[in-house]
Amino acid sequence: MERSYPRAILHFDGDAFFASVEQAKDWRLRGKPVVTGGERGAATSLSYEAKARGIHRSMPMHEIRRICPDVVIVSSDYTSYSLFARRMYAIVREYTDAVEEYSIDECFADITGLEQSLDMSYEEIGKTIKAKLETSLGITFGVGLSVTKTLAKVASKHRKPAGFTTIPVEKIEEYLGQTEIYDIWGLGGASGGHLRKSGVSTALEYIQKDEGWLKDHGIVKPQRATWLELQGHSVLSLGSGVRALPHSVMKTRTFSPPSMDREYVFSQLSKNVEAACVKLRKEGLRAHALSFYLKTQEFTYHGVQIDFPVALSEPSQLLAHIEKRFNEVYATEILYRASGVTLRSLVPSVAVTPDLFGEFKQISEKQETFSTLDALNKKFGRHTVFLASSMRALGVEARDTFLRAGPQHKKRINIPYLGEVT
Repeated sequence: MERSYPRAILHFDGDAFFASVEQAKDWRLRGKPVVTGGERGAATSLSYEAKARGIHRSMPMHEIRRICPDVVIVSSDYTSYSLFARRMYAIVREYTDAVEEYSIDECFADITGLEQSLDMSYEEIGKTIKAKLETSLGITFGVGLSVTKTLAKVASKHRKPAGFTTIPVEKIEEYLGQTEIYDIWGLGGASGGHLRKSGVSTALEYIQKDEGWLKDHGIVKPQRATWLELQGHSVLSLGSGVRALPHSVMKTRTFSPPSMDREYVFSQLSKNVEAACVKLRKEGLRAHALSFYLKTQEFTYHGVQIDFPVALSEPSQLLAHIEKRFNEVYATEILYRASGVTLRSLVPSVAVTPDLFGEFKQISEKQETFSTLDALNKKFGRHTVFLASSMRALGVEARDTFLRAGPQHKKRINIPYLGEVT
């Protein structure tokens, strides 16, 4: 039977990408349990041999050595990982220009209409590209082919590692019935938890709900897009071309009522810094400079710019610099009504090199902590964990949110991040 693909989307996902690159660079590591992240003291990527030994991401190195004495621990080589990613994108572009560079180890490709010009079926095209990637790079890929981006991503995860899975229109329900709602792109964390509490445990159960059910259960636009994509309706555009990174990240906020309380005003600025840093880390960037300002009740602005010798992405470090200069813009007996921060001179985290005075090492050691906090906030909702310096600003917001809460509102205990215990 001829399979139906009104649109043909491929998703390529490098298997254990960082660890696999290390094995490709050094043939002596192949078949061995390899862990990257030696420079941080915790695992960032694991070979499949390491995963089979019970090691998981973020596990401390001393614990890894205890359970797996023959483990090979290496420092992360982000320059090499970026080069392998560039080569991956280039190979896929040999077949189609419609390639979206989704992340350092993933990309989408639209091959709709290429059957005739390449004289191959869509499945054959996907397998041909997969074979060239694996031969050229020396690592394996999970590859999925389907009619939407979301379904292609479901397919690429189905036979990890090194699998190739197709989900044509007539096979959608078969595959989604085997797929947990948590495993769907865009429905992890809080969104997946909400659906589970609403009685939806599989992706198939989700697409079987109607518009009325979605409205009654507060399903918002991004999750509705996923609902349509899982049914086979292509609504997510494919951002072809080289992924453009932002030149700056800005966060501003007007607060009410205006205040002259120094701690409260600083807390509002701290909240902006936290939000900007979340965006920065999500893009894999760090900032070499920032500017911050306060706006008075009379709509006058006072600001300062600060440059850093080593690029930063953690809010506690940025706020330490801001604290030293805060009194240059803050004055007592003046009412302030807004604050803002802009992070500038952005560079990819992979391009940051060690400095002579050890500041890079201290920064890198904090990266894992904030990555964990990002994961907690993604899973349980914004501001589940936050800096203590943002507490007063968030306290007002939490109160207002509680007063507006509807039947779907969840009760949360907000936990401020007070620092690390050593």
